[in-house]
Amino acid sequence: MGYRRFEFDGGTVEYLVDGPPDATELLLFHVGTPSAAVLYPGLVAAAAARGIRTAAYSRGGYGRSSRRPGRSVADEAAISAALVDRLGFERFITVGWSGGGPVALACAALLPDRVGACMALASLAPRLEAGAEFDAWIPADQRAEWDTLASDDQSALIDDFEAQVGVMSRMTPARLRAVGGPPDARAVAYHHREEIAPALTRSMRRAVLQGHAGYLDDNVAQARPWGFRAADIRVPVVVRHGELDRLVDIRHGRWLARTIPGARGVFLPDAGHGSIALPWTEVLANLLDV
Repeated sequence: MGYRRFEFDGGTVEYLVDGPPDATELLLFHVGTPSAAVLYPGLVAAAAARGIRTAAYSRGGYGRSSRRPGRSVADEAAISAALVDRLGFERFITVGWSGGGPVALACAALLPDRVGACMALASLAPRLEAGAEFDAWIPADQRAEWDTLASDDQSALIDDFEAQVGVMSRMTPARLRAVGGPPDARAVAYHHREEIAPALTRSMRRAVLQGHAGYLDDNVAQARPWGFRAADIRVPVVVRHGELDRLVDIRHGRWLARTIPGARGVFLPDAGHGSIALPWTEVLANLLDV
């Protein structure tokens, strides 16, 4: 299925959709940071086996979606609702991976009558709501960057983001594996190299088609107030996180699990940031069994 587009609030949003055309349920998958809309074949197949259609969209500045300067995490809930409407569904379930986790949580918080269940997959926690705990979860040399992202001037970071654009635009599955370090046990057991790396590589390369804009805006949105409180979410939420995650410390996931009322934590001792998504059938079972 090729990319489609729709107009939203004066801009364009690109999206993908796949799975049974006669499905009565929809899974909205929120990609990570930096990522553009790409559907993982294993996820589409797992959802289709349960009669569920799968969709994803590129946030502002990623892929061919119009940039939306100053966008907040909360703003994505309205775009998500517009896409779900366009696809002809009233209710949906949602998964957000890594930097997409906050967006899935925004849907849960701000669209409680439409979201049946939500999964935060290796997700960040909100820095301001978590407070002093958050700074203990990130390396000391990153704290100043978070402060700059939350400020009114990110100009000091532009060169670094531009350098990352060069890296992402040349990403290959082999380079991605090198960046991630040695594979963990789950990555080996469930064939991360074949199941995740090719689609993730395409997603990262597409993310920087417009340069650093989407990547920077994602980080700014994550560093600033999200526009809702995790503690106020009332939709069923699963927090799935790996003990071996080197990119998003598992303490983010543990905080989310204990802060979101009724949330169920699934913490895997053999999983890292990428392998936490494997197998997709297990991810979907976790989400649907809440």
